[in-house]
Amino acid sequence: MKIAIITIGTRGDLQPFIALGLGLKNAGYDIRLISSKNEESFAKSFGLDFYPLDVDVQKLMDGDEVQKMAKSDNPFKFIISHLNGSKILKQTMVGVMSEIWEGCQDADAIIYHPGMPIGYFIAKELGVPSIMASPFPATSTKDYPSILFYSGPRLGKIYNLLTHFIFEKVFWSLSKSAIQEFWKTSIKSKIETSAAPTKLQVLSGMPVLYGYSEHLFKRPKEWAKNIHVTGSWTIYDEPDWTPPDELVNFLNAGKPPVYIGFGSIKDVSKFTETFKMILEALEISNQRGVIALGWNNISQREPLPKNVYLLDNAPHSWLFPQMAAVVHHGGAGTTAAGLNAGKPTIIIPHSADQPAWGKRVFELGVGAKPIPKAKLTAVKLAEAIKEALNPEIIENAEKLGIELRKENGVETATQIIDKFLTKNGDTKS
Repeated sequence: MKIAIITIGTRGDLQPFIALGLGLKNAGYDIRLISSKNEESFAKSFGLDFYPLDVDVQKLMDGDEVQKMAKSDNPFKFIISHLNGSKILKQTMVGVMSEIWEGCQDADAIIYHPGMPIGYFIAKELGVPSIMASPFPATSTKDYPSILFYSGPRLGKIYNLLTHFIFEKVFWSLSKSAIQEFWKTSIKSKIETSAAPTKLQVLSGMPVLYGYSEHLFKRPKEWAKNIHVTGSWTIYDEPDWTPPDELVNFLNAGKPPVYIGFGSIKDVSKFTETFKMILEALEISNQRGVIALGWNNISQREPLPKNVYLLDNAPHSWLFPQMAAVVHHGGAGTTAAGLNAGKPTIIIPHSADQPAWGKRVFELGVGAKPIPKAKLTAVKLAEAIKEALNPEIIENAEKLGIELRKENGVETATQIIDKFLTKNGDTKS
């Protein structure tokens, strides 16, 4: 059977789906990964069939609309900025949906990220099974607030349900009008858009997979049986990467350093200032550091201190176990990688689900209290690094890492998908 996997975003967004795709390929499935063109060579290096979408995520990240979204440091700012941004990006999404439709035509099943709900409707139109796969919880529960509101107050079960209702409505509204326009002009059949696909998927009885550990968010008892929390979907080896000698020599030259990097979060106007802040924080806390630039650039590069290594990129699964602690933006994949490595974590959330992961890390006692990007200073970062390197937090992080490494999220998810598809057979009509 051929399975199409649909996601879009940065490398960090793509990596869990590459891991899932590799698990399914090893189980005998023919996998096609459908995502933005930026990471085509990276995806193909794993031997996966890749269908590139003609959208440049890095260019989009430079745009004013996305920059405004990235600075939305509370749920309501996030909602307003995304609704405004979605209007501007709508036409781009309509074009992308046409490409996704073409890429799925020979699929016998479709796996989709909840941010790409077009996957649910394409599967239904083609008469094939759909499977929703998400690195963060997106199903309503009274046990805790939605991922968007998780870092806020605790006001009881009714409030929790209300936050999930708001999240579901807003998340769906970002794609709804684009899907309706694409469907009306290109497919011309009737579809049900009054309810969010995240809800329709659960009601369908087909699998919903969450790629995080129950040690991070416990599975609510009221969830339907077709909702599964599998553990994280992690890539452990990148075939085309070997560590540069300079990095290996730096790691061997002293005590374990602190990793600091914000992945694909772009800080177009202020990263040079942020970089200086990071250097100062390392000096105050008396720590060596590995600083990952990600998609950011430094306008004027001065000679670096001997206790700092500037990194282009390295697999987190290789790098993080060699760190003393990790400081990052709080993306779901990066958070999982740091915790899997058993390292104290400091999250500098920018927007979206990042504040939630920051608060969860702090609640679990495996890292320092998160520092919102807008409130970051060298002194605050230095204090957070010192806090994270407290022996109690180090021990807690090590213990959690041991538990997380016992899990195999890819294997668990693969078994669930295989059992479902084997039971239901090739349902393509």
